[in-house]
Amino acid sequence: MAHPASDGGTGRVPPLVIRILEWPVRLGGMISTLLILFAFALVVFAVFQRYVLDTPLKWGDEMLGYLLVAIVMSGAAEALRRGDHIAIDLVADRVSGRARTIIDVIGNLAVLIFSAILMLSADEAVRFAYSFGSYSPGYLEAPMWIPQSALIVGSGLLVLAALARLLARLAPGARA
Repeated sequence: MAHPASDGGTGRVPPLVIRILEWPVRLGGMISTLLILFAFALVVFAVFQRYVLDTPLKWGDEMLGYLLVAIVMSGAAEALRRGDHIAIDLVADRVSGRARTIIDVIGNLAVLIFSAILMLSADEAVRFAYSFGSYSPGYLEAPMWIPQSALIVGSGLLVLAALARLLARLAPGARA
């Protein structure tokens, strides 16, 4: 999405504000990429353990499950920032101008609200898991608040990405 250029203070959102909001989102995308590489390496290692050394990696599947959640949650905001999310654009592609802006604003508001609710709910779940001292039932016996924290971070990144898109869309002179 192209961001409007600053025009000397006529009401536009300065590109610096958008970049500040997007910086953690981009970082989340980079972390997601690194986690994908780590998950790939873990799968290769687990296959090697099982079929070459004949000693299955007992905690591999559990770790991959936690990695998958972290990959999705850290990368979802970057996908939103880049406009790569799946969208039902049957109507949006047929309109332009003000109608398109309204559809985009409603969509970004929906993402922002949903992400904020998810972040608050995840925060509650993480606090409960931490105070209760719950651990995973698998071989890792990981404290559950650790993998659940990816939900808080990821939904927070989604809030930032949606806010940046919303501000860029509402700025006077933004592309219709």
